[in-house]
Amino acid sequence: MLPAEDSEEAAAARAAVLALRRDSGLPVAGVAWVVDPQLLRIGETSGAKSQRRRGFPVPAGTGLIGEVLTTRRLTAVSDYGSSQQITHEYDAFIAAEEVRAMAAAPVIVGTTVRAALFVGSRDAVRLGDRVLTAVAEAARDLEQFLASREHAHRLLTEARCGRNTASPHDTAALEQVHAIHLELLALAATLGETRLKEHFGEVCSLLESGCCSGRTKPESATRLSPRELDVLAAVAAGCTNLDICDRLGIGLETVKGHLRSAMRKLGTRTRLEAVTAARRAALLP
Repeated sequence: MLPAEDSEEAAAARAAVLALRRDSGLPVAGVAWVVDPQLLRIGETSGAKSQRRRGFPVPAGTGLIGEVLTTRRLTAVSDYGSSQQITHEYDAFIAAEEVRAMAAAPVIVGTTVRAALFVGSRDAVRLGDRVLTAVAEAARDLEQFLASREHAHRLLTEARCGRNTASPHDTAALEQVHAIHLELLALAATLGETRLKEHFGEVCSLLESGCCSGRTKPESATRLSPRELDVLAAVAAGCTNLDICDRLGIGLETVKGHLRSAMRKLGTRTRLEAVTAARRAALLP
């Protein structure tokens, strides 16, 4: 089944398709979703002459897009109609769009092909590095979104289960809840303003109320900024400063600045002391 048109997957695919069209400089781009191990269906497109392509079926191994599902590799043809690399069941479909050269790349999450991104030119030309790089990068961006979303939903499920089943005296269960909470906080810091981030906030609040409920906050509780908490949560998860840069998308000096500020507010001298003090103040699980 295709993702619903108002779903986060469809929105991410539309963004990837628009970016692919822009970065490649070509007039047509789109995505085909794997709906069965041996079948794709056309999803979001940009620049297509017909808007009624959504849902069009493409079996594995057929045409350029079906070939990508089978080979799991980026593939390009300079003239679709005469290419010997692919089968030609869809020549009429491609001709109706006046597309000649095409490239497509698989979107692979884990070991599973989830979709194929494609781009087309209305001229019969050899597609160069700019186009092939754009296809590969758009596929990688969509892969990362889908992988993060699946990881997030798994963590949310585990978090809800842990929140509901852990008792205040079950140390092992509470430690698991703490670990999930820290991972959620670190992952949430990398997300934009989406419904998924709202869900993260909801579950993080539930976890905090559960795993920190037995801790007493000091009357004059230390106030850390959201970014300082993000950095400390990453430290608690075992990240180095460079890891934190990658996770949060900020510079090394910015990370150090947040750490220095948090340590000053908490009255500590090292990052690990800061994590311990933040936990004692119930600022971290």
